[in-house]
Amino acid sequence: MDTYTDQYKISRPYKQFIDVSLSFEPNALTGDILTLKNERAINNSIENIILSLPGETPFNHDMGSQVSNYLFELNSPGPVAFLTQEIERAIRFNEPRVELLGVEIVDTDNGHSFSAQITYKIIGYEEVITFTSLLEPTR
Repeated sequence: MDTYTDQYKISRPYKQFIDVSLSFEPNALTGDILTLKNERAINNSIENIILSLPGETPFNHDMGSQVSNYLFELNSPGPVAFLTQEIERAIRFNEPRVELLGVEIVDTDNGHSFSAQITYKIIGYEEVITFTSLLEPTR
């Protein structure tokens, strides 16, 4: 055991991700706007990417997905495959903080609503995170 190298070993702290909560509710103790950290911040970002249409985000017209276009046709396997591909494309294109591992579409209400189970790793972290986003047609 080399005590010299163990004594002066450099450790690298993990990077933290902090976003503002879009509810804009104040913190009960400080009065500041609530913040989301690490996986909660990234989950919020992924949900915003999936549920936003391209062109809705100011100054970033490419951000978003066409998920809402597929939600009315999910009674057959073809549109489910397209929806899965669109979610994967949107996350890979718009969320550089994650390594996407998989997307699975699950029928939650007998064809009336679906959920997307998104599995990813934050770049630089080893933990695998599974996030579920509810997908419902809004028309």
